[in-house]
Amino acid sequence: MACEILACCQFFKDNMSAFPKTSEYIKLKQCLGDYESCNRFKIYKEFGGENIPADLDPYDIEEVKKAVQCLRNNSCLKRMA
Repeated sequence: MACEILACCQFFKDNMSAFPKTSEYIKLKQCLGDYESCNRFKIYKEFGGENIPADLDPYDIEEVKKAVQCLRNNSCLKRMA
């Protein structure tokens, strides 16, 4: 089963267009396989597709942590308002 956001994943559109072989390898391994472990997919499921930073590399753990923390803080603020 394929990841439900594969067709519109900005990671491949914006970051991987110059690396077609690497892109295909990642798609086969992650997007068509273990996509539930992908950090972009996890953010999509928890916060919605419009909240995935377009330039977020799913393998950059520090940036993923920062993005999730920021989204959680924003979500808390919205609920309190």
